[in-house]
Amino acid sequence: MSQVSRRTLSKNVEKKMYSIFFNTLARLSKPSDIQDFILDLLGPAEQTMLAKRFAIAVLLVKGYQYGTIKDILKVSQETIARVNMMLNFRGQGYNTAIKRVLKDENLENLSQAIEDGTISILPNSSLRKALKRNKQKTRKTKTALG
Repeated sequence: MSQVSRRTLSKNVEKKMYSIFFNTLARLSKPSDIQDFILDLLGPAEQTMLAKRFAIAVLLVKGYQYGTIKDILKVSQETIARVNMMLNFRGQGYNTAIKRVLKDENLENLSQAIEDGTISILPNSSLRKALKRNKQKTRKTKTALG
């Protein structure tokens, strides 16, 4: 795991460093740009750690039990508890991000329901059968994380 130098920065330098870092993240608007930046910035273990923490937070908000999260993500109960404590006491950043993820998920579910409803009201024709076949081919297998 990475380590931070014991030599402390001045508060002014630290504040400026964080400002530049967070503003840089905010300016990266395409997911592929953010992915490239994170993959360049963090080592594999750090990437996995951050992704798992966020996945834990999403699953907790969705009501998953600790044991299920532990099995799905291969994390310890202590890690889940730390994320849960952060969500409950200081989790403004987690909560903002999770709300956006769940909103996107709900929109996806709504569009899927509309598509299903549209196909079901079509007369039993070759078009309806073709749409159903195409839908079955393109439907992705869902995991516990979406």
